[in-house]
Amino acid sequence: MQLNLPILHRLEDCESILIAGAGGGFDVFAGLPIYYTLHEMGKGVHLANYSFTDLPITRVISDPEVLTESLFGARGRVKKDFQYYPEGYLAQWFWLEHADDVAVWMFEKTGVLPLQKNYEKLMAHLGGVDAIIMIDGGVDSLMRGDETGAGTMLEDSITLAAVDALDVPVKLMVSVGFGTEVEESVCHYHALENMAALAKMGAFLGSCALTPQMEAFQFYEAACRYVWEQPTGHHRSHISTRIIPAVNGEFGNYRMYDDSRLSPHLLSPLMSLYWFFEADAVVQRNLIIDTIRQTETFHEALKIVMRLREKLNARPRKQLPY
Repeated sequence: MQLNLPILHRLEDCESILIAGAGGGFDVFAGLPIYYTLHEMGKGVHLANYSFTDLPITRVISDPEVLTESLFGARGRVKKDFQYYPEGYLAQWFWLEHADDVAVWMFEKTGVLPLQKNYEKLMAHLGGVDAIIMIDGGVDSLMRGDETGAGTMLEDSITLAAVDALDVPVKLMVSVGFGTEVEESVCHYHALENMAALAKMGAFLGSCALTPQMEAFQFYEAACRYVWEQPTGHHRSHISTRIIPAVNGEFGNYRMYDDSRLSPHLLSPLMSLYWFFEADAVVQRNLIIDTIRQTETFHEALKIVMRLREKLNARPRKQLPY
């Protein structure tokens, strides 16, 4: 059974596709089913992530490929155990489980301008890119900035702003894991309202669901479990640890691992859905992107957005009536 991607018409002429985690952390893992599907179709597919990993430390615990001081490629084995190196252990999983020397590129957590330059550097290194598919585990990438529950949209907005400035034919924004962002207090009423507005603009490209029978999903689950179940322990994604059991049919306040730090939540089949959008429309609706385009650091962008949000008339939180 294959993942029925509704974006194949947009990728028909694309031979080199970059799948990039937009909001950091484990977002790139949420793109693995798409990576698997496109790779099986014979496309050239690459992986990257707006990373929370301490890049200098990776030189001690592994042998990363260094393109710039803020753009490293994790590949091969991790030489010394470390409790937060998702990209490194993902690369090791490819190496050990699939005999595949896959680089998982790590963009340092910067402002927009350095990130844009690093995207340009990576695209040149890869010999050009026809499409960038930005992946968000969750839905806060679709927030505008005037929501009471906007989640952690800044990281996604920095990625959207950087990619928006690139000369790439196809740019897509993809969300998966509707309902997973409990700790971030995301307002899912507003998430759906924003999706509806994007549909009205003609920017919604469709959705598709992961199922347990799909090899693409099994690929994703195996990679996640490999990283999370390292003998010495590794930080886990509260997003993917909800998506995976939801796909497998768990419901309600189910916990994939015994982690008392996590908030009560409601697993449901909605978490298995991918939502695909034209990235330029998401950028157009975003109220904070134009204010952060010239930022150098993440903290500079954060200060700008905090001041902006004080001036915005925040949409009050609303509950879904069902």
